Amino acid sequence: MKGVAWKNSRETSDTYQYVLQIDGIKGVRDESRILKELNDWYEYGHGYSPKSKTSTIIFKKRFETEESWKCWARKFPYSLEEITEKTGRKKPYKLGLEYNKGNLK
Repeated sequence: MKGVAWKNSRETSDTYQYVLQIDGIKGVRDESRILKELNDWYEYGHGYSPKSKTSTIIFKKRFETEESWKCWARKFPYSLEEITEKTGRKKPYKLGLEYNKGNLK
């Protein structure tokens, strides 16, 4: 499973809304784990690929600051990267498993 996130800048509020897309969910057990991990996120969309037999779920959540988003994203227990909304390029910092591997001692 892999997560991709981006800031939804179309919202006009004081908070920061992020969209999180989880791809490669294989089976009910993996889907249940993701839904449990993201129980405070709003499930925005759901898709299924019969060819690869995997699901994709899209979530949304608001954060007070960008730093609170990064703090949450660094603790995410799966592979995660943040991309820019306009260009789709990966942001240069590590999140999720990549961040946690670098901080193990």
